[in-house]
Amino acid sequence: MTGSCVEDDDARVVLVFIRLRSLLFALCPDHPVALCGTCHRTYTPEQLGTKIGDGCYLCDCGFDLRESVVAHARTCANLIPQKPLARMASVTSSATPPEVSERFATRRRARLGLDVHARAR
Repeated sequence: MTGSCVEDDDARVVLVFIRLRSLLFALCPDHPVALCGTCHRTYTPEQLGTKIGDGCYLCDCGFDLRESVVAHARTCANLIPQKPLARMASVTSSATPPEVSERFATRRRARLGLDVHARAR
């Protein structure tokens, strides 16, 4: 994450930063997302702009703001999910063995009177 900006970075890193900037525009428009370590100026997404290229992450004083933007993304409440994602087990990968499931289904049908073989017993 060093260098003047995008020209010496890997294409994947550039794409990640483009995506991050779009998220900042959408989710953090009302507060600073970068802080210059030299002059202590703060930047909102709008002030960072949409330009991608030479000097796109540089403060007016020349300080590279990328580390500050990444730090904001890691700590901003707007970018952190508020509740964990739910995990659901697949129907095909059920932990219940098939024979147990079949016995349960047979007993249920018998209780409900849906199974003709169960009524004969």
